[in-house]
Amino acid sequence: MKGILADNDVQGILTALVSIWLSETWRDLWIELNCSLETFPSLDLPRNASDAVVWEACQNHQIVLITGNRNAESPESLEATIRSLNRPDSLPVFTFSNPKRVLKDRGYANLVAERLLDYLMSVQDYRGTGRIYVP
Repeated sequence: MKGILADNDVQGILTALVSIWLSETWRDLWIELNCSLETFPSLDLPRNASDAVVWEACQNHQIVLITGNRNAESPESLEATIRSLNRPDSLPVFTFSNPKRVLKDRGYANLVAERLLDYLMSVQDYRGTGRIYVP
């Protein structure tokens, strides 16, 4: 894994989590992870790229996708993409179980930050799992 991409729906949440990871408690682990924070422009993705295009770009660049998206509304939805294209070596997609709560509840945000950082530190163990809900 080379980096993290926040889907359009959770960019503010990732910003909040990074501020937690940069705190004294987590800073050393975050630095050790050596993980870049990618954006749609840095991956040459349009903001309105389909879920399938975003997922494939993340896999091709070895970037972990973080999202609040749970839908399976079309053949190009994230869930449908994971079901059809996921392989044993695919990076997982991390989905926030309660994205709005991360921004409203500092204790919950800390829990999410801790769990997600733990997953990221051992992401190789989760390849091929498809989707992981956090926390």
